[in-house]
Amino acid sequence: MDNSNTTGSNNTVGNTGLDSATLAGVVSTVISFVALIVSSIQLLYQYYTNVSLNALGARNCNERVMGPWAGFTRRRWRWTELRFEIIFESPVLFVAPAFNLRGPIPGREILYMNGSDKSYEDTRTPPPVDLGPLPRTAAVRHGVNVEATWVLLLRTIQSMERESGKWQDVVRDSVDPEKLPPFSMRTLAVAVQAQTLSWDFVPNFKKPFATTTICHIVEIAAMLGIHWTTWDSRQDRYRAEGNGCMLLGSFNPEQGTVFTLVRHDRTVFRENRLIPHNSIKRYCFGFCPTFYFSNEDEYVREMGENRRALGPTLPLLKLGSRQEISETLLDIGCSIQVAEYFLTEDARVTHLFPVIFDVLGMLGKTIFVEGYCYRVLPNPTIFTWDRRWFDTKRLLLVFKEYFTTLTGRYAVVGDIPTPLHAIASALTRLSPHLENPRIKDYSPGLLEYLRTSIETVDGYLRDSSGDYVSPSETVILETVSHHIASVIADLKQRPSWLVDILPLSRAKDGTNERNFMSFLFRFSRWAATHEYSNLDAIQRSRNSNPKKIQDSWTWPVQQTPPIDTPAPDLEIAVETPLESTPWRSGARERDVTWCLLVFRMLCWLQLHDFHRDDVMIPRSAMYGSRMPVYIT
Repeated sequence: MDNSNTTGSNNTVGNTGLDSATLAGVVSTVISFVALIVSSIQLLYQYYTNVSLNALGARNCNERVMGPWAGFTRRRWRWTELRFEIIFESPVLFVAPAFNLRGPIPGREILYMNGSDKSYEDTRTPPPVDLGPLPRTAAVRHGVNVEATWVLLLRTIQSMERESGKWQDVVRDSVDPEKLPPFSMRTLAVAVQAQTLSWDFVPNFKKPFATTTICHIVEIAAMLGIHWTTWDSRQDRYRAEGNGCMLLGSFNPEQGTVFTLVRHDRTVFRENRLIPHNSIKRYCFGFCPTFYFSNEDEYVREMGENRRALGPTLPLLKLGSRQEISETLLDIGCSIQVAEYFLTEDARVTHLFPVIFDVLGMLGKTIFVEGYCYRVLPNPTIFTWDRRWFDTKRLLLVFKEYFTTLTGRYAVVGDIPTPLHAIASALTRLSPHLENPRIKDYSPGLLEYLRTSIETVDGYLRDSSGDYVSPSETVILETVSHHIASVIADLKQRPSWLVDILPLSRAKDGTNERNFMSFLFRFSRWAATHEYSNLDAIQRSRNSNPKKIQDSWTWPVQQTPPIDTPAPDLEIAVETPLESTPWRSGARERDVTWCLLVFRMLCWLQLHDFHRDDVMIPRSAMYGSRMPVYIT
């Protein structure tokens, strides 16, 4: 008996009343339970932190970052991986006519931004908040790094449409508003499509991004008044500034080309807004349609534009670089000497304004939208358009004075060509608007008269009207090339008539305009009609015939004439029998063509405008490129 009791008490552990086997089972159960809890916590932490939140996905797809786009963010459970996947929507931006029905995302609705409340809602753009003038420190105080910059871009585009629309209504207050076409007929607008993405496949972006293409980002920047200051496609560095905004772009090996928009000041969209016309897309890359450009080709695929410019006619001017300008001048018919002159970096190519704008005004297609008062175009040239030294209104008025004298000479023999009658009538209609200082350049009445005048001139240059037979394209291009040759020949000389002998005056008394117009009627007109249009031929003619009356007209072509050199007698063009003069056959036709082109140039430059800070950086190779870029 005593031995058995002693054995039973020895099997218990301490005072627990449990034997060692039972106690071991209890301890192992407790440890297993704790391990289960720890494993469960680790699993939950992995799901909801490293997988469900996907590092930054869910947190950066909220309203503070994406605005109203955050309402379309959701989680999707993936049973095969036992985790959540973050699904979000972001915009795809592109530029197209407002009646376009095809977008880069098949099956998704295309929404065009027009500045209306409904457009704000449909495109999920944060509603506008009028904060008054934007302080320069607002970007810091408002936490610009929190919101995705493409949300700011959407807001800025909507602001452009809304503010410019209000300005348009004020300007056209006295005009029948029914004349304005509906927005759906606009040939240039910014469109938005929603794309659905998974945060699993976002290449190392900290925030959701918007998508567009390299050509569309250039076009959108131009519409917003942002001008490129750096465009280095080799180093993939891009920078544009203007209108209170800054656009920065660079290449990242893991992401591609990424752009960021920064707003540092107040944006203004009034008379400085670009004309919402499809031709803007070409101007942004240095391609300028001429009045020979067919409207049927307005929406051809952009990648074919380089080939189209090689056709039998001259539908496009390529002005985006010195090499392209030189090639365009050769296409027009300029001599190799003149074309190569533009390849020199320090060559003088400016009188009142760069010579290439003469070509643009003489041949460029009129860009306008019926009923709108916008005048600004992207500068397609590598030269600056600076209007501080001249007034295009005054140029037209001075041209009227010289032209009236010319038509008086024609009237002496009772034979005023029909196109000259049309120019005189157009100048009579324009004069009250040009002489009144209270009429702005964007006045609807003035713009309408200018468009009508250019249409009339184009009719005589391109289509026969009545008994008048339009000049051939060869005659027109020769007239332009001879005008350029006469100007370049003067600018090459030291001293130059246009630059040195008659320097630009800061006084706004019309001196600059009169000097320029005197040069045109004295020398450019002679070069357009004289048989010796080639510069070498002019030199040979003067050397062999130093006493001829033509020598007084060729002074600016090879050397500078004295100030008291008499102007060439305009009667020679109208009174002397053409077959007995040194003038080429058809001199009168070329004289009329010259008058039409110069008048067209002045009207075109008054009808359109360019921003002084907008200068083309060569990028014509990017025209029509669909290389994707991202906006963070």
